[in-house]
Amino acid sequence: MTEGKIKVLSESLSNKIAAGEVIDRPSSVVKELVENAIDAEAISITVIVRDGGKSLIQVIDNGSGMIETDAILAFERHSTSKISRVEDLNRIETMGFRGEALASIGSVSRIELKACIAGEAAATSLELEGGIIKNVGKAAGKQGTSLAIKNLFFNTPARRKFLKSDIAEYRHILQVMHRYFLSYPEISFHFFKNDDEIFNLPATGLRQRVIQVYGDRVREHLVEVKFEHANGTVTGLIGDMDLFRRSRGDQFLFLNRRFIQNKSISWSVINAYHTMLPKGSYPFYALFLQVNPEVIDVNVHPSKIEVRFENERAIFGMVYRAVKEALLSNSVIPVLHTDPVRQEFETISMEKPSTRQHTAPERPNKQSSPQKKMAFQFEFRKEKRALGFIPGQNEVDSAPSAAPEPPSGAMLETVSVWQLHNKFIFSQIKSGLIIIDQHLAHERVLYEKALQSFENMRPVAQQQLFPKTVELSPDDFETLLEMQFYLTKLGFVVREFGKFTVIIEAVPAELHLRNEEKVLREMIDDFKESKEPDIRERIAATFSCKSAIKAGDKLKTGEIIALIDNLFATKNPYFCPHGRPIIVTVPMEELDRRFLRT
Repeated sequence: MTEGKIKVLSESLSNKIAAGEVIDRPSSVVKELVENAIDAEAISITVIVRDGGKSLIQVIDNGSGMIETDAILAFERHSTSKISRVEDLNRIETMGFRGEALASIGSVSRIELKACIAGEAAATSLELEGGIIKNVGKAAGKQGTSLAIKNLFFNTPARRKFLKSDIAEYRHILQVMHRYFLSYPEISFHFFKNDDEIFNLPATGLRQRVIQVYGDRVREHLVEVKFEHANGTVTGLIGDMDLFRRSRGDQFLFLNRRFIQNKSISWSVINAYHTMLPKGSYPFYALFLQVNPEVIDVNVHPSKIEVRFENERAIFGMVYRAVKEALLSNSVIPVLHTDPVRQEFETISMEKPSTRQHTAPERPNKQSSPQKKMAFQFEFRKEKRALGFIPGQNEVDSAPSAAPEPPSGAMLETVSVWQLHNKFIFSQIKSGLIIIDQHLAHERVLYEKALQSFENMRPVAQQQLFPKTVELSPDDFETLLEMQFYLTKLGFVVREFGKFTVIIEAVPAELHLRNEEKVLREMIDDFKESKEPDIRERIAATFSCKSAIKAGDKLKTGEIIALIDNLFATKNPYFCPHGRPIIVTVPMEELDRRFLRT
């Protein structure tokens, strides 16, 4: 009789194969053991690693511990206390649940376990080697669990051979630990490398935990995110422009406190930054998504880092809006700080006026009451006064059409302002000196006006004396038809004129330069290339950049004051639509230091 080819693998071999899926390097062991400690409701966790985790990984916690029978069963495959029915998979609220981790770790290492539950005088002591229990007994101990993993992959030399250097493996472990440091700031952590204490982190809140991990330099550069939506909530911290890095690694996304990697959601965070994030840079963020566990599937990968959403687009939009709203806050303004060697931007915190809203004040019309006009004037100057502008004696010249017009019915208060090299606007403030880039300031004003036009405002268009005929490629022509609604809202009047040809009959009133064809083509290009969820923002940014006053344009005093007032009536007067700082302050302390007064 011919012998069959199909065989059932031995338990030892199947455990080693499973270990390859769950445990690929020492950092995977750290992840699984720390998650077990968190699930055991520990409030203090100690992690010790030696030789990059190859010779020792020990995790000690003060959680609920285990009785002897549970300690033995914990190393059997698919043994878990987290779920018992199929329906439980739809309500996963613990870090672990698959019941594979300890069995996989035990099959490729030597383990010493000590576990004790509350009220017990002695702890359970357990020793395993290659998944086989060698000794079970009692020992002195206190509530919690201690798991020491020794000689990882000692019985799978091929896998051990492919481990990286001790330093490289340690870096991976450190990356994993950072995730738990931030996701569970209410837990105190001790972390040791080769008997050297690397971290001693007392229990605290998220902001202070970030400072504990990254140092005091980040203290003034963290922006709070707090957003509620029908699909869930988004909370956490994001970094301002001073925390941008040229490399990845400081991006943390947590779903129901579990660290996850999701390209779409990560892209939504980056996309929310796009107006201030330089190309090739990455922001810091630690964001917590809280959603109903029944609308997610965390059981799609052994490492549980990848998840599936029932409606990923909804989660994507929720995260985008949460970060976008946080970035509109005026909690930080760039400040010029110099030393004898280099110059850099630091950040100062500005207290946001409590009545300031996330929407720009409406422009009063001629029929509005005097009370409404006064309220508007007070509103659009709030942030300017918060900066400490000092009234001066400048005369207010009549503003020509090239400059931003002052709000209708408003009486401009005079401030001490002047223009430097027809490029920057200087003004005295209580704390020193403020510098405004005139092009970027006007760009921000036009950008937000364009966005308002998309919503409800009737555009102000100027008729072309000589309409411009523009011939487009077939692709550009179709794109133009697709975006024509937005162009009309801005004030462009574009009419079809033959095959793939259009006539520009009118342009927005703000488009003073005779470059309407160039602006139109650039908008078409941006429309085609952009992956923005809200394409209006990209169109508005292109339009405002091309239409704003330029460096080198001479401004009269009245134009300067009008520009400042209009700037501080915007939602975000501190950054242009492309992310560059509009305002820089030079404190008196810095001036005194430069003149050796201190």
